[in-house]
Amino acid sequence: MVYPLRKVPPSMLSPSSTRIFSPLFPTFADTKRILYLAIPAMLAMLTQTAINIVDTYFIGRLNEPVRSTGQAMLSDALPLLWAVGGFFSAISVGTQAVVARREGRGDPRSGGGVLTNAVVLATGSTGLAAVLSWIAVPWIFAIWSKNELYVELGGNYTQWRFVGLVSMVVTSTYKAFFDGTGRTYLHFVAAVIMNIVNLALCWMLIFGEWGAPALGVVGAGIAAAISSWLGLAIMVFFSIRKKEQQRYHPYRSRVLSGTLMKKLVNLSVPSGVASTVVMTGFLLFRQVVKVFDERYMEAGGSEAIYGAATTIIIEVLSVTFFSCLAFGVATATLVSQRLGARDPNGAERFGWSSVKLGIVLFSIIGGLEAFFPDYCIAIFNESPEVIRVGAPAMRLMGICGPLISTGMILTQALFGAGNTRFVMKVELALHFGVLLPTAYLLGVVLDYGLLGVWSSAALYTLLLTAVMGWKFRQGSWKGIEI
Repeated sequence: MVYPLRKVPPSMLSPSSTRIFSPLFPTFADTKRILYLAIPAMLAMLTQTAINIVDTYFIGRLNEPVRSTGQAMLSDALPLLWAVGGFFSAISVGTQAVVARREGRGDPRSGGGVLTNAVVLATGSTGLAAVLSWIAVPWIFAIWSKNELYVELGGNYTQWRFVGLVSMVVTSTYKAFFDGTGRTYLHFVAAVIMNIVNLALCWMLIFGEWGAPALGVVGAGIAAAISSWLGLAIMVFFSIRKKEQQRYHPYRSRVLSGTLMKKLVNLSVPSGVASTVVMTGFLLFRQVVKVFDERYMEAGGSEAIYGAATTIIIEVLSVTFFSCLAFGVATATLVSQRLGARDPNGAERFGWSSVKLGIVLFSIIGGLEAFFPDYCIAIFNESPEVIRVGAPAMRLMGICGPLISTGMILTQALFGAGNTRFVMKVELALHFGVLLPTAYLLGVVLDYGLLGVWSSAALYTLLLTAVMGWKFRQGSWKGIEI
């Protein structure tokens, strides 16, 4: 059953003791609950991110020009994958929010029905998209660059990544179900196994070890695709265990519901649009960076040093991004469960408590990136030129760590509350109204180089945090019923 939007009593929207300024530190009980959900989710996302980090690292061990060209290619390939995959994976946002509400009000069988409907939606929507993406990828890379090696590496690698599109999206749906029930550790188990397999396959297929063919960059794409399907198989196994059937009974007969599917679509599409906007913004952001590589090569350089530096900065920052997202997942679950239990002030308290914990943790992580930018880049590429152009931007983004965490955690909290349309509008406005114009202005027009381009990302982060903080504190999201 889908509940209509109800009018919220003024007492639920009034300022309370759970506002950001009181208390200064989260309670021990809240901290324990948040970390119980966030730590497994964070470890799972970090191990999942390891697929991309492993690709960047192993490609960095190849010879030039494949090394820098291959790493530069990744900063186009991965946002392209997530521009498509992120849109369809947004079904997880609606799934987690609805399942957590059902869990909060003590209705597990209803939550199990949400899983089945979400899996059907995810599978049916991504099959055709995977085929069309496979066909379109070489054409897209040919438009983006005139470098034949870049087009060849990018096309072959990205096509194989899209072989795992369906598995990626359906896996995110199962993950959302388990996260919504408060069991974030299950995806962590699947992610660890998946990434151990990916590491072994990358070593084999990139370098031709253990009797495998040496496929170079394309071997990384094949390894990622195989690992993705393995991850899905593990998540399906978790869902068919006896205790899952007894409590949630997700695969029972006559469980499919057009009304529920519509609700999931209405919640998820704005999130999908927001994800696509973010990835499209980074793709266009990357096109600005290419201006510097073209200038460098016209001056006699042979490596895409600016593109390689940007890829590495993104990979290093992915530790922050995905850790923040994990805190956001925990926050979204707790916010939605508390709203399901008719405890809106408790939902708000968990939101601000997560923010405070995130600020502490990501100040430490960001500090390491800010104080040791050269070392962070050299792990992936020892080229002195790549380190030279990338270190200032790496330092700047490390300083922004606490802002990144606050903005992302509050964004996920609003997703958990069902306020997905607001997030979509904010992302549209900030990416196309701030990030991209400012990147071109500071980087190209005013000639501040790569630091100027990444300064636009810092400004975007500041504004995102300010807007999401205002919206969450306002409290109107407490009245959304899903």
